[in-house]
Amino acid sequence: MTVKMQSGSARSTTFLRLAYSAPLPDQSTAEELRRYMQPATKALPFVKLRANDQPLWRAESFWNVKTTQDKERDVRLGRKYARAAIAAMKADCNEGLIALILQDIVRTSSKSDGKRAPLRLSPIAQGFLGEIGAAVAQV
Repeated sequence: MTVKMQSGSARSTTFLRLAYSAPLPDQSTAEELRRYMQPATKALPFVKLRANDQPLWRAESFWNVKTTQDKERDVRLGRKYARAAIAAMKADCNEGLIALILQDIVRTSSKSDGKRAPLRLSPIAQGFLGEIGAAVAQV
């Protein structure tokens, strides 16, 4: 909108009048930032963080487990980890978390000697996959 201002002189000057209002805060932006920070994912006991981890950094490994040498206990531990992963996925709004974990399970289960061989999943991974399968079947 332009406004003509009259001054004591004979000529008139036109001024440009600007009105600015800041946009309202968008909740989706805050949620998206929180999803990238992934506080619940990084708190999982089997996620290995990088040295001097920063909020927006990706974890070094999404499957860093040690066996207890007791198969029954390892399967229960894997099931517990799966329930925690599902809760973290929901809390962080990160629908790709389970896929990242599965990629690392396959990576750690595959042989590094270059020979083609069937994957040998640890009892912890078997328990994890069993619980994920049960959760999917309930949906």
